[in-house]
Amino acid sequence: MKREALAKKLANLAVQSLLDEVNLTPKPGLVDTQNNGSHTDLHLALMHASASSLYDTFYEMARLSYDAQPTVALRESFGAIGREGEAVMLQVTNGVNTHKGAIWSLGLLISAIARRKGRVRLANVFNDAAELAKLPDCFIPNVQTNGLSIKERYGISGAREEAQQAFPHIRVLAYPTYVKALQSMDERRAKLYTLLSLIAYVNDTCIVHRGGLEGLHYAKKIAQQTLVNFTEHQLQMMDQQFQQRNLSPGGSADLLAATLFVYEFNQSVRGVRDGETNVYISS
Repeated sequence: MKREALAKKLANLAVQSLLDEVNLTPKPGLVDTQNNGSHTDLHLALMHASASSLYDTFYEMARLSYDAQPTVALRESFGAIGREGEAVMLQVTNGVNTHKGAIWSLGLLISAIARRKGRVRLANVFNDAAELAKLPDCFIPNVQTNGLSIKERYGISGAREEAQQAFPHIRVLAYPTYVKALQSMDERRAKLYTLLSLIAYVNDTCIVHRGGLEGLHYAKKIAQQTLVNFTEHQLQMMDQQFQQRNLSPGGSADLLAATLFVYEFNQSVRGVRDGETNVYISS
């Protein structure tokens, strides 16, 4: 696929994956079409505006990476685009961090697909993303983030390490869970089931930031229980419980959006399929 066409396609799919995630309802502790979850500074319209504002960021990341081998120079240019996109996002949201983690994860996946001009084995998408994520960027601001604070205090890694390890929670958990769920559920329920699976097994730093290790253990336990008794009522109850404890699984939401992005791109092109773990993305 040509550079411009692929860049537009990837940017559109990335924005749509963010919109699909936020519109998914009901979600525990997260903004959706019913309520604002555990957030007092976020609402649905703001999340929509934030997602839409990132189109140019994703487009430029794809153009940059098209048919390009990962180098330190590429990594630094990629990071610069991401920081510019974050600044645009914060301007749209009046300073509220809505999609910083998603810029990183979706951007790396976009870069990986563009690197091979849209023709890439699914496993290589994650491996190529990890290869870029591991490269240094000397222009990263030296500031203390919530993720760094949690890593220092609890030893729990976050979005950076997830990418550097080739997205294990997408590759091994979320993607195969979503594909399997679609065989017996409608699309909305399959997405909710996949989100619950992520909450149940990911060390979500957004949850830890709000509720500490106790909140993380609680969230995982209730998510695992809800997976066994997966009903709309249980999801509503879980949402209420998360709000009462001020918990929000934002990291899991970002991973769900990234999962949907990779799945939808794979569905949008004709590929050679050989089981769930050997899917070829091609143009």
